[in-house]
Amino acid sequence: MTTYSRSLLLCASLLTAQWVTSSAVLAANSSDLSGYSTANPAYHIDDKVVLGRLESVYLSGIDAMSDFPLIGKIDTGADTTSMHADNIEVYSTNPKYKGLKNVELMQTIVDEFGGPASNWWLESFDTPERDIQGVVKFHLTHPTTGEKLELERPLARTSVIRSRTSSTPIYRPVISIPLRIADTTVTTDVNLTDRSHFSAPVLIGKTFLKQHAWVAAGYDYLQEQPKAIVMGKKETLNIGESELAVSYSFVNRYSNMHATNINVDEQAGTVSFDTIGINDKSTNLTLPLIRMLSVSGVKRPLVYVPVSKGEFDTHILVYLRDRSSLSTQLRLGTESQSRHFVVHTRKENLLKSEPKTFEQWMERDEPIVVSTEEHLKLDGYSVMAYPSTAVITPVLFVDDYSIKKGKEGDEITFKMPNGTRSPQQVTKPIVKEIKVGSRTRPVVKGVVSANGEERPVQFALDKADEGEESYLAFGASASRDGVLVNARSRNLLSPEPIYVAGYIENATIENLTFPVKLDTGADVSAINASNIERFKEAGIDMVRFDYNNQQGQQQTFERAVVDVMRIRAKAGEEPEERPVVEMKVSLGDISETIRVNLQDRSRFEYSMILGKNFLEHGVIVSSDKQFIKTTNED
Repeated sequence: MTTYSRSLLLCASLLTAQWVTSSAVLAANSSDLSGYSTANPAYHIDDKVVLGRLESVYLSGIDAMSDFPLIGKIDTGADTTSMHADNIEVYSTNPKYKGLKNVELMQTIVDEFGGPASNWWLESFDTPERDIQGVVKFHLTHPTTGEKLELERPLARTSVIRSRTSSTPIYRPVISIPLRIADTTVTTDVNLTDRSHFSAPVLIGKTFLKQHAWVAAGYDYLQEQPKAIVMGKKETLNIGESELAVSYSFVNRYSNMHATNINVDEQAGTVSFDTIGINDKSTNLTLPLIRMLSVSGVKRPLVYVPVSKGEFDTHILVYLRDRSSLSTQLRLGTESQSRHFVVHTRKENLLKSEPKTFEQWMERDEPIVVSTEEHLKLDGYSVMAYPSTAVITPVLFVDDYSIKKGKEGDEITFKMPNGTRSPQQVTKPIVKEIKVGSRTRPVVKGVVSANGEERPVQFALDKADEGEESYLAFGASASRDGVLVNARSRNLLSPEPIYVAGYIENATIENLTFPVKLDTGADVSAINASNIERFKEAGIDMVRFDYNNQQGQQQTFERAVVDVMRIRAKAGEEPEERPVVEMKVSLGDISETIRVNLQDRSRFEYSMILGKNFLEHGVIVSSDKQFIKTTNED
């Protein structure tokens, strides 16, 4: 059993889960993992690259696209790799198939040589005995230039995908092209399909991952992290002649930018708009429309905008809206932060001088590195903590508090949040007060526990907004060298051991032990369920369902419904609603109560998949090995 500490794999030049990061941590364990270097920005286990759940993918085999990073979702649950394409046409130059095209042609070929159940189609069509002579024509649109690329490749084979809602398979043409992620290039089969309704135009499956990569489901853009640019809490970025003030959202995924006179031409696939910066200069742009994004029920155009500052130059994915009533013109969400940046909560205007990467910054300073969401112990109580660029002294937001005179000065009484338990009333002496606009915040002393260490801290108190739960806002004063916000993961201050696991492992769910599939492409885990019956009990939404698997195990469960998932359909399928319940899942040393959605998995070999909400607890998944962490006899 191989176990890697999270601070080993993902600190030093990578993610830090420590109060103070030491580059010696990685070097001391270099026999287990290869470290980072500027020339080779990759992390490896056993000569295979470790990828995040999202990564930048380059189409090395298509010259006009080879220098632009596409969003790639890394999915150990997918057998095939797929890519978005338009105007897909499949035909054959063999007279035998004259008049047949597209699905009709692919289905005819598959049926002729044994049918979908035989799995022969997993092999190449390029053999003398088959003589398919298939050709695939398709279009790609460059996301920033709008250039329409008309491409043609041999039909390598046909992908036959089992539908989750129908016995009729889905047929897709497969081509062979090289794809690159960081330092790893793989010439792989890629099936072409319409992925315009997904955020990632590329889905990386086993055809790329097998023998080449592990996947860390708890991280996004792991390979982009060392070269991420450190931005200050206040920055400006230029778009054309306009200088835009920048702010950050550590909650919302997508970035948005100020725009007026927005004109969407969906037929041409373009968006034209004006933007104006703090320098009062206006810039007019016409850019390719990536897609229309639904934001609070309103459709907004999503585009890649060119941004620059001094030597820094890149494209950022944003949706357009009128921000004229706001103080900043560009608000960077967690997606843009994960792909490009790390945010310093104390420094300002870091891009004006020579931009420094995360790796370079960690070599010169020792800041605390936090995620956008942390679970901490404050005076022994469990609190949710979030970073903020707006505060210096950490602030605990509580329902209410009262101040009275004590023996040695003013004292404050408030309810300390305590995770899932009831808040606890505490009283502390006030050491000072700080002014924030018209508000006064009392400051007290406490102890924060994180990463197995305790650290004295002063924190202020303020009243939370009505209906808002208590939480701690991180301030820049939490560290002498400041606080860096890394949006690529969660709970960096509560590190867990890193375990490698096969894509199939045995797991125990509510006292039943059976094989499960580890699927980094799934946000939420899922279990086979039949005879699903919804009902109410004491006013609580409940569900009763039957579980069974190929091992002959079966059990009826009753659970409270904690959510309902609406599953986006594949082409030709209807959207699906699934009840979500909580179940305790154990795999090796990991035991977590997680959300699980209920679905009919009777057509699939494995009755349960474990998705990100379980795998983020320290699991790195192999795409070509089974039963690394457990044994087949468990």
